[in-house]
This record gives sequence, structure tokens and C-alpha cells, in this order.
Amino acid sequence: MQFLKRLLDFYIQSSIHVGFAVFCLVKITEITTKLHPIPFFSACVFFATILGYNFLKYLEVLRKGNFYSTKYYSILLVSIFSFIGLFYTFNNLKNTIQIYILFSGLLVLLYPFLRKFGLIKLFFVSVVVTFITVCIPNANTEFFVQDYEINLIQRFLIISSFLIPFEIIDSPFDPISLQTIPQKFGINKTKLFGMLLVISFVVLEFLKSNSSLVSFLIGLVTVILIHFSSTHRNKYYTSFWVESVPIFWLILVFIFC
Repeated sequence: MQFLKRLLDFYIQSSIHVGFAVFCLVKITEITTKLHPIPFFSACVFFATILGYNFLKYLEVLRKGNFYSTKYYSILLVSIFSFIGLFYTFNNLKNTIQIYILFSGLLVLLYPFLRKFGLIKLFFVSVVVTFITVCIPNANTEFFVQDYEINLIQRFLIISSFLIPFEIIDSPFDPISLQTIPQKFGINKTKLFGMLLVISFVVLEFLKSNSSLVSFLIGLVTVILIHFSSTHRNKYYTSFWVESVPIFWLILVFIFC
């Protein structure tokens, strides 16, 4: 049991889990909008997500010289493999897609400078993930994808709602100067805000030419996760369960679409 816990911790801390989550968001876009997958793109996003998240999470640890432990060496090894995977898949993409990915990378590099602004931070992450998982997959098409604008807004709304539990759980540890949503408006109002985001996501689904029950189910799961979020939840609540929603979403898409 202890071995499995250590394995799960490594899987989460090395950002492999969030890599799968963003990979699934790309696949959801491809399947639900009937796009032809861009060769190597989803794999490139998977490797880039792991590398980007590890860079953001462990930059401070590396800067302070506290990187000398078995855990960090293992994470460094995953990051090196991810860099190799990213290099290979990136070089097999079309030039236009490469430019979009490089632009996304520049946005990620801006995050450490924007994280001090609580409200901006949340929506900035949502914009970046939406750009990577909706805009870029559609950039390869020569025809107008039906309901593209709705998909774009929906993805921004649902990603923002996924981040609400993180905001709540992190609020006691965030410097008060950040003025995150929970710090500024309180936990209950933050939950209400998150649920309004989800409701908007679901309502937009009914405006599509082909609405899906899957969006309603994902909305329901997200509302439940927001409702039960609290400052007393452990790290697995967000780092595993909340980040598992896109994986669960893709499974539902395979079943119902």
C-alpha cells in the first residue's frame, strides 16, 4: 500500500497526471467536433504540459538549491524524457502549428509574473489552456467548424470552474496580497461563482446544433467537486480528483459520441 501511495505521489508530482488531462482536452475537441487529428500534436501537448508544469512548480526549488533528493531527481528524469518527446513531436509538426505552440510557451513563461495578481492568474490559465486545446486543433482545418465559438467559450468556462477548487484549497496559504477570489469574496461566494461558470457551460451546450448529454454530466461532476471543496481538503482532492475530470470526460465521449 505504501508503494502504491509513493507511485501515485510521483505520478502527480511529476505532472504526468496533468499532462494526461490536457492531452484528453485536445482529444475531446477532435472527437466532438469531428476534426482530423493533427499528427503528433496531442503527444506534443502531453510532453509540453509535463515540461511546462515542472518548470513552473520546481523553478523556485532549483533556484534555492534544494533539488538534491531522490524525488526531485526522478522528476528531473521525467522532465528530460518529456523534453526529448517534445523535441521529436514538435519537429514533426507543420510550421504554422509550431508557431502556435511557441506562442503558447511564451504565455506559460509569463505565468510566474502574473501569479501575483489573483484574479488575472485564474483567467490567464483558462485562456492558455483554451487556446492550446481548442484554437490550435481548429487551426489546421480549411472549413468553418460548426459551433466553434460556442466550444471556445465553453472550454474557457469549464477550465475556469476546474480551477475554483484549487483557489479555495490554496487560499489559506496564498499571500493576502494576491487577493484571490476566495480571499476577496469568501469561500461561499467563490463556490457560487464557480457553479455559475458551470451553469453557463451547460446552457451553451443547448445552443449547439448537436447538444450532448456528456456536457451535462461533466457539469454535474464539476459542481459536486466545487461544492465539496474546502480549505481542509488534502492535496489529492485537486491534484488527482479535479484533474481527473478531463480524463473522465474523454471516457464519456468515447461511450456516448
